[in-house]
Amino acid sequence: CVLYDRSTWCSLQPSLYPRPGWVELDPEVLWSQFVGVVKEAVQAAGLHMRQVAALGISTQRSTFITWHKRTGKPFHNFISWQDVRSAELVNSWNRSLLLKVIHVIFTVLHFFTGNDRYLAPSFLTFSTQQTSMKLSWVFKNIPEVTAKKNNCCFGTVDTWLLYRLTKGSVFATDYSNASSTGVFEPFTKCWNPTLCNLLSIPMSIYPPVKDTSFNFGSADSEIFGVPIPIMALVADQQSAMFGECCFQPGDVKLTMGTGGFWNVNTGGNLCASHRGLYPLIGWKIGEEVVYLTEGSMSNIGTTIKWAQDINLFTNVDETAKMARSIVDSQGVCFVPGFQVKL
Repeated sequence: CVLYDRSTWCSLQPSLYPRPGWVELDPEVLWSQFVGVVKEAVQAAGLHMRQVAALGISTQRSTFITWHKRTGKPFHNFISWQDVRSAELVNSWNRSLLLKVIHVIFTVLHFFTGNDRYLAPSFLTFSTQQTSMKLSWVFKNIPEVTAKKNNCCFGTVDTWLLYRLTKGSVFATDYSNASSTGVFEPFTKCWNPTLCNLLSIPMSIYPPVKDTSFNFGSADSEIFGVPIPIMALVADQQSAMFGECCFQPGDVKLTMGTGGFWNVNTGGNLCASHRGLYPLIGWKIGEEVVYLTEGSMSNIGTTIKWAQDINLFTNVDETAKMARSIVDSQGVCFVPGFQVKL
């Protein structure tokens, strides 16, 4: 997680690796660095906090945390979207008879209705990237969460920051972040009760979902010295789509960061696919809902960093020259599988 100000000053949020395949973030470190980088950005711009009209928060998706509703105390660290601790659970579900039955039921429903709402479930395959499976793992393996499930809150990074900024008075997320969890139904625009029942996850833990552009309340004056309105929450890939002005149906962007994310604007049409593409809500502003279709891979930047760490090159700029130095790879292929748990 990297936070930038206008001067491109950044604060690196170190990941934690407590066990093989586990990737976590310390919520207190994330919070203190978030507050610090906002203050640094305002100071570097030569402004005062009272001159800040509003906050808009864009965060990485699918990284989540759970905490006690009354005390605000986290039950565990943030579990990153890169974490693969749920691999055994994922494999068990993907081999299960129940999932095969679900495929048949929704295939029949799609055949007779032609409704794309039934297409995605007919090809449903669980993966370690999905928040749903890691959240199911949490309820199965962290007894305190299960014991306090009636007082448990679930939130992605945006929800946690909003909760902390408002001193616990606002518990919410937006449509872009919710739809990226795999627990939110983009067709009905609701948290998916069927999936939650299957995975034994209580519906009460989820935050209300608001428009991407919405008055989420104000940051408490104790944090920045003055109350600052929070007027937008948006997931990072949807934010990148908006920032690249991909406003028209058919507009496409490709982001290559830690992972690679290809998105196409499908306008007001929510398009399901059996080819591995996933329908998302890009943003909701007023009555307008813009949908996206996404394809992704987990390792772009991580692959480059790994190659640098094992001394294949010193500077990333060298890689272009290395690639041009040979005609072809003579059949050698490299498949990045850093998120695969063996």
